[in-house]
Amino acid sequence: MANQQIFCTVNSCYYYGTGDRCKAEKIMVQNNQATLGRTADMEVGSLGGEAGASNQTLCHTFIPKGQGPKPGIGRLD
Repeated sequence: MANQQIFCTVNSCYYYGTGDRCKAEKIMVQNNQATLGRTADMEVGSLGGEAGASNQTLCHTFIPKGQGPKPGIGRLD
């Protein structure tokens, strides 16, 4: 398996790794219903604070550090 390079700054996630790299062996990306039909230069879930749920990050793979891992999604180390 090739070394994946998915960058993420959500350091409250179980899969967060040093260098802002996602350590999930796989991720789920879904449509953001709030932006369908519109053009956006940048996607922002929220500014400031720490994420506590996947809908605050717009990443289905997110799980808080103390609650991970998600079933069926291992962590790369």
